[in-house]
Amino acid sequence: MLSGLLILFLLVALGGATLAILESRGVVPPLPVSAVHGAVGILAIVLLVIHDVAHPGSHLVNTATLVFILAACGGLLLFTFRASRQRLPLAVVALHAAFALTAILLMTVGWLRA
Repeated sequence: MLSGLLILFLLVALGGATLAILESRGVVPPLPVSAVHGAVGILAIVLLVIHDVAHPGSHLVNTATLVFILAACGGLLLFTFRASRQRLPLAVVALHAAFALTAILLMTVGWLRA
């Protein structure tokens, strides 16, 4: 299950990278595209929490879950900017991405050690 979740998070990250590239080029992606990115990310986090409850021994994966939740909070902030038709602060975009990538790294190392 963890390998499937890792693939799902990588797909969400790929979508997020696409959104960030568009934003950096001045293209404003449609709000539903951002909403799908966030919804799939939240679904992946919920599935990861379910995995953590069933397999509590993997501390790296448990830590990754917490970092993903923090990344989701940043994503929610970005979504509010997008919904109010404001430009996204690139520093928040970068922090959101950094938290998500850190969580993916933690999750990958935890998966490899299992």
